[in-house]
This record gives sequence, structure tokens and C-alpha cells, in this order.
Amino acid sequence: MSSVDPPINGSDIENAKVLKEIEVEKEKKKYKRKYPGFRKNLYDYFQEFTDNTGIHGFKYMGEQKRTMCERFWWVILFCISLFVCTNLIIKTWIKWDQSPVLVSFARSPTPVWQIPFPAISICSETKTKQTVYNFTNAYDRYIHNRTNMTDEEMKHFSDSSLICDNHLYTEGDKYANIKTIDYLMSVAPQFEEIFFTCSWTLLNETCYNLFTPIITEEGLCFTFNMLDRSELFRENVYLHSDYMQHGKDSEGWTLEKGYPKSAKIETFPRRALSAGFSASLILVLKGHLPDLDYICKGAVQGFKILFHHPAEPPNTKQYFRAPLNQEIVVSVKPDMMTTSEGLRNYDPHRRQCYFPTEKYLSYFKSYTQHNCQVECLTNHTLAKCGCVAYHMPHTNDTRICGPGSQTCMFNVQTELLTKEVTSGILNYEAEDRDGIDDCDCLPACTSLTYNAEMSQAKYEWDKVFQSFRVNFSEFDGIEFTRLTIFFKDQQFITSERNELYGQTDFLANCGGILGLFTGFSFLSIVEIAYFLSLRMMCNIKHYGKHYWSGSPALVNDAGYVH
Repeated sequence: MSSVDPPINGSDIENAKVLKEIEVEKEKKKYKRKYPGFRKNLYDYFQEFTDNTGIHGFKYMGEQKRTMCERFWWVILFCISLFVCTNLIIKTWIKWDQSPVLVSFARSPTPVWQIPFPAISICSETKTKQTVYNFTNAYDRYIHNRTNMTDEEMKHFSDSSLICDNHLYTEGDKYANIKTIDYLMSVAPQFEEIFFTCSWTLLNETCYNLFTPIITEEGLCFTFNMLDRSELFRENVYLHSDYMQHGKDSEGWTLEKGYPKSAKIETFPRRALSAGFSASLILVLKGHLPDLDYICKGAVQGFKILFHHPAEPPNTKQYFRAPLNQEIVVSVKPDMMTTSEGLRNYDPHRRQCYFPTEKYLSYFKSYTQHNCQVECLTNHTLAKCGCVAYHMPHTNDTRICGPGSQTCMFNVQTELLTKEVTSGILNYEAEDRDGIDDCDCLPACTSLTYNAEMSQAKYEWDKVFQSFRVNFSEFDGIEFTRLTIFFKDQQFITSERNELYGQTDFLANCGGILGLFTGFSFLSIVEIAYFLSLRMMCNIKHYGKHYWSGSPALVNDAGYVH
């Protein structure tokens, strides 16, 4: 210590400390007044975003020279635009979610040779030949003198009532057996008693080569161009005798893909190579007057003609009549519906159809809406009545319903139709199903139906026979019906299910709405994410952790905060 320096005492040291603390406090207050804090930096950052963004209206919200009234005005306008935009996008989403399918016409017509000729089933209106079993006489005895009928006569009458109108007899045994089916087929008009001549595409094939016997709700019928039972039904289905069996293979044809490229011209299912009379099925059918019955099925005699798809059994509720002594010319108009591959990933109920692999049927190999409905009715009848009708697909251990179950079967059918109308589809609540799976019989995504246009005239076959000097003695008591069936046009227009909105279309619509009302785009999302993440992290890294605090570390020589 120098001799000239004054002595330092404790009070001076304390005073120096106090002065230093005062200077530090002044410096802190100085920085707090001079340098902005978190709110100011956040506002400046938002202003920087609004100056650079492409979203409409944001520029005026962050502009420093704008008054609060102007900024509030632009905020209101932006909120209104955003509200309208959101509503429109929600409506677009609902439309895409609930109605994603648009049915339109195909771009080019389809030639008729790409689809099979319709399967045609012919059922005689005579269910029991009166010369073999007189149902009219048996019914009269049942009404007026049933006590004198033997057990055998009562059994025959009871069995015969299964193929007649169901109001005629609803008593008797609840169950039937195979013998009942054999009896019904034996009293029905046989093959040679129905077909007189057959011609397919001007080739005189025998009727035996063209038609196959089949058991239907109408009793014994004969079908043309339907798949063999081995390709139609699954292995668990029991089929009595050789009905529905003709041994012809479909050779790779499927409902969805059609004929393979390697298919021959004369393939199966049969197809017509052109429209008109040159590619037609011509039939002359006959009815025996002594065998006609007017009690079992009513006053109209002749035949029921049923058109159906080759991969499904005939629907006996859809038919047209071919009366005796009439010539009917039928021109067929196909109606085909396909579904684009873009809809395959959609839920079946959104597109309102099933692809073949999406719906499994227990009895049928191919899914069609009619096959599904037949299986649904079969399962429901089995659950409610404990048996199935003789014509329904069933397993070997399933009971056959007798005449005592006809009322139950009729009620089941009525119940299904009622539920179909009330629900829109065959889909029932769990408590009403009695253990049956939901039917849910949507149309097949590839479906084919045949519409018919008919012309009819009196068939004066006797005059023709006289002209050819044919001996009439062998045709006593026989009347004829002539039936000609062909495609009306060489091509037809196919309908197609397509996406109303694909993912690309949906995004384009939403993007257009956003761009129209707000100027918003995909890069706007990137821009917002950039300002909230990458740009912020880079600023913090560059200026240090005090970026948002407004500390002196961020003040440059000019006194501005970075």
C-alpha cells in the first residue's frame, strides 16, 4: 500500500458494493425497457410469416401499418371463408362416403357372342297327368267324401298337393321323404310327352341333347344351357337321382370373367354367334288334352317359360306363358352390369354389390343375388319349420317338408318379403334371426339378366300338317305350341359401376375448394410446418437459447433485437 493512499475502512467497501448493485439493477431495467420480450418477438415472428405466406388475407393481419379495425375485418372475412370452405368439404366427404358409386354406360357396346345364351327352363302347367293320377277326382272326393278314401289314396292326394296351389290342402304329415319326390316326378308329364322337335342355331340336335330334367317349385321342369349340378352346387348338397346332371363342362367360363380366349365356338354354356333367327332356339312343345288338369294350378294350360342365368337355378316367380295352340316369338335383350376394379377396395355396402370372393354361400359355388336369396329362404325355412321344401338345396340329413308344413313355409316366405321391403335388404336383427346368419343379399358386382320382348299369334299346326299330308290319327288329343327365341341385336350396351369420387378426385375437389376460398394449398401446410419447426429451430440455434427472452445477447450494436 502506498503512503499517499488513504486508508480503506469497512464502510467504504460496503458502500462500493451497494453502488455496484445499484448499477446492475439500473442496467437490468435499461434492458427491460429497451429490448422487447417474448410477446414482441412472437408478434414479429408472426408478422414475418404473414409477409411471406400465400394464404389469402394473412398479409393484412400482420401488417404493422394496418389499424386494429382493418386487421379485425380481415380476421372475420377469413373465418367466414374458412367456415364456408369447411362446410363444402364436409358435404363432399359425405357424398364420397355414402354414394361413392356412379352407374354409367360402358364406352363401347358388347357383342352377344361374349355372353352365354340364356338358360331356359320349361315347366308344364299340368302337374299330374289325369290319365295316371286324377287329381281333380281326388280333390272332389276329399271335399265331399274323404272318409271313403283309403290311406294310399289319401297319401297320393297329400303328396300331389305339394306342387299345387298351397291353399288346396294344408293338412297331413309335417314331413315327407324321397318316395314323395319320386311319386311327384312319376305323375308329371315326362320328357317325351312335352317335346316334339328342337332346333338350336339351325342344327337339328335332339331334345335329349339340349334339355335336362330339373326339380323346381313347379315340379318337374326341363332346362337348357344351365351349368351341370357339379359346377352349380357344393359337395355337401344332396341331389336326388340324376336331375340337373348333363355332364357338360363349362370349359373355364365364369360370370365375372366370361369366356376364356381359348374357348371354342361350340362351347358351354352355349352362345349365339349373331342376333336374329339365324342363331335361335326353336321348340315345338305338345300337350295332351286328356291329361289337362284345371284344379291344381288353375285355368291356363300350356307352359311356363323361365329365363335365367346359367349359373343359377330358375326363378319360378318370373316367367311368361306359352299357351297351347300359340306361336310365341321371343327376342332377348341382355342387361349386363359390371364393376370397375377401382371399387374393389370399397366396402361391399358402399358399392352395393359383392365380388365373387366376398360372399360365401353354403350351397352354391357361384354368388348371384338369386342364389343368395334361395339359400336365405332355405335356411330360414329350416329354422322356422324344421324342414325345407322338396325343391330347395339341402344336405342329406335335412328333413323334407310335407303338406302339413305348407302354411309354415308360406308364412316364412311372406316374412322374408316383408323384412326385405322394410329394411331395404335381407338383413335382420340378431334377436329376430333365430340363429340364422344375416342374408344380406346384395347384387353381384357382375350380373347378367335377360329381358324378353314377345309377339304371339295363333299356331295353326293342323293346317300345316294337312298341307304336308301328315296322318292325323297319331296326334289325336294333342295340341302344339311353337316357341322361337333369339337375341334381338348384335350388340348391347353394358352398364358399369365406377367411382363417383376416387381418392384423386376427392383430393382435387377439396383442394379446389380450399384454393377458391382461402388460397390454401399443400405447400401452405409445408409452409406452416416449416415456420413452426425447422425455421424456429434454426433461429434458436443461430441466436442462442435467449431468442424468445429478449436478453442482451440478442441485441446488436445498433440496439435492435435479431
